[in-house]
Amino acid sequence: MFSSVLYFAIATIPFLFGFGSSYEILGLFAFPARSHYAVFDPLLVALASRGHNVTVYNTFPKKYSLANYREVDISHCFHLPDILTIPQMQSGATNGFDNLDQVFRFKPSYDEIKNCKQVMELMNTTTKYDLVITESFNHDFFLLFGWLFGIPTIAMHSNSPFTWTADNNGLPYNPSYIPNFIRDFPVRMNFPERVENLMLNLYSLFLYNRHLNVYDEMAKQIFGPEVHPLEDVARNASVLFLYEHFSLSSRRPMVPNVVQIAGLNIKPANSLDKNIEKFINESKHGVVYFCMGSLLRGETFPPEKREAFLYAFSKIPQRVLWKWEGDVLPGKSDNIMISKWMPQRDILAHPNVKLFISHGGLLGTSEAVYEGVPVLGIPIFGDQRTNIKSLEANGAGELLDYNEISKEVVLEKIQRLLNDPKYKENAKLLSDRYRDRPMSPLDTAVYWTEYVIRHKGAPHLRTAAADMPWYQYLLLDVIAFIVAVLVAGLLIIYYTTKFILRAIYGLICGGGAKKGSSKSDKKKRN
Repeated sequence: MFSSVLYFAIATIPFLFGFGSSYEILGLFAFPARSHYAVFDPLLVALASRGHNVTVYNTFPKKYSLANYREVDISHCFHLPDILTIPQMQSGATNGFDNLDQVFRFKPSYDEIKNCKQVMELMNTTTKYDLVITESFNHDFFLLFGWLFGIPTIAMHSNSPFTWTADNNGLPYNPSYIPNFIRDFPVRMNFPERVENLMLNLYSLFLYNRHLNVYDEMAKQIFGPEVHPLEDVARNASVLFLYEHFSLSSRRPMVPNVVQIAGLNIKPANSLDKNIEKFINESKHGVVYFCMGSLLRGETFPPEKREAFLYAFSKIPQRVLWKWEGDVLPGKSDNIMISKWMPQRDILAHPNVKLFISHGGLLGTSEAVYEGVPVLGIPIFGDQRTNIKSLEANGAGELLDYNEISKEVVLEKIQRLLNDPKYKENAKLLSDRYRDRPMSPLDTAVYWTEYVIRHKGAPHLRTAAADMPWYQYLLLDVIAFIVAVLVAGLLIIYYTTKFILRAIYGLICGGGAKKGSSKSDKKKRN
């Protein structure tokens, strides 16, 4: 905690003495998922701490005591279903196409945007902003405010890029060696996997463009008929921040305007609540931490799945911290502590935590990787299966398939991860690689944010690929031209050869016929 306060204090000094420039920055984050906003929040607060005036429209206001940090609560405008049950969501974990369909279930409607008074009032603001920062997820609608105000935009992505995100920003997404992150393919894919990967990429672009047309119509109704096409606006974002890092995610070529900022949310750990700290410290054999994230509720496990975990926990000497949203956990053994909310970051930082049981969300996975804690992952939807497979590939965790949850399987996997030292050793090696960077993720994000403003949108960072239609990017026009030239050449050769052969044939056969005719005529005359 002290180190983060000291960082902010030092970072603010130039502004206090007039050595820096203060900018007006607008943040727009309407997607009502706490795990998403947890990625963006640290950057916005850091920018305010550096002396910039930051205005943030979000669904999770935290009311920071910073004079130049203003939050506008839009939580009443945008909503997700009240409860996302685990059985309801888990079907998409192993099917990439269903997984993509689920992504587009959670998008703002026309009514949500149009009826949000705060968003509509923003269109007529008198504040002269220098930059818009917004989330790029299953739509890019809020990038339109950059167009409206005539200022640069930064898009932030709370995980690895979707195919359309990569396409819009000129980031290579060659399906032969870059797995679609919505599917748990290995880095080196076999032929069937490459076929499916290509189909997933094409389906991704199809879905995005279908919804893009809907949002274009929405934009015309909200901003007026002169509004720029959303595809052009999305392709003109100055920088894309990705919550990924090559030590954990699949490796890909990067372009200058795409910056990896995984770990941005990881702050110095705070001291734990006394009850939790006492519970952890007094466990002679260590502690298992069990959490299914902020969107999913652990209490929605079907009874037979819940009982499998209760059985396994009753058979191990470790204590268990379980984020359980219900008031009561039936069958709870004495070594289990439950709570509706737990300080996950601070718990995982405790040296006595031996295992993290998780749904495989990227933020929790990153926190476990940062602290070198092995993970038992139960993927439910989205990128969770891919994240856990990455841990498996690094020897720092194992995947527990939801459909295979039973008393015996859960106990066997937990005991293996707790008792085999290789998992802890590999988790520590992965942590070292994840932490080893020239700048912290927060410093990196702050630097590139200010860079974009200083250089008026920094168009020099963007590659030509970002502005190319797909057929040019894939060289289909060049391939078509070459094929046409080759076909034309072959046809010319074919018909030229045919003409020549016919001419030769005509000369030979025609000459013979005339000779024969003269001899015959001569005989007749005789």
